[in-house]
Amino acid sequence: MSRSTTAPIPACVATANQSGVFVFESGLGTLEDNDITANARQGVEIQTGGNPTLRRNQIHRNTQSGVWVHEGGLGTLEDNDITANSTCGLAIETGGNPTLRHNRIQNDKESGVLVRNNGLGTLEDNDITANGNSGVAIYSGGNPTLRRNRINRNTLQAVSVYEGGCGVIEDNDLTANKEGAWEITPGTEVNVQRSGNRE
Repeated sequence: MSRSTTAPIPACVATANQSGVFVFESGLGTLEDNDITANARQGVEIQTGGNPTLRRNQIHRNTQSGVWVHEGGLGTLEDNDITANSTCGLAIETGGNPTLRHNRIQNDKESGVLVRNNGLGTLEDNDITANGNSGVAIYSGGNPTLRRNRINRNTLQAVSVYEGGCGVIEDNDLTANKEGAWEITPGTEVNVQRSGNRE
């Protein structure tokens, strides 16, 4: 899908040979109340200025990540269930900068959220729970902002920040993860602004 459309787009997007939804070249659009499932790649891919709004969708059981935002992609995701995807629930990289509020990112086989390679993103008031690795993993060049999220019951840490990763991480609930609240590579602490988190 590319170019502009502002009307809600009802759909059941299943078992596509590539990504279920692909928004690029400054494409817009509103997707509400869809089932985006079992696609051969990502459930939703956003790149090159694509800026859709996704609300109340079920994005699950995709072969790669549930949502991949990269190459300058944007997007607003609100109140979606991003669950049981074969890699991470949400991947942000190469200038991707989405905004996520009130989503449930859970039971993905790897990290709930992966940010790397100049990925950004603002995540507020989401539930990031019961994922196979860390709730949020930030690698070199990643620099997200996390506020008021509940990041609980993940297999590793709530938040892992590796060498070269950055971030603003404020007022989150980071309790009840199997390996604790944090893993931060030595020397990387200076890149991470932390305050008001419950650990």
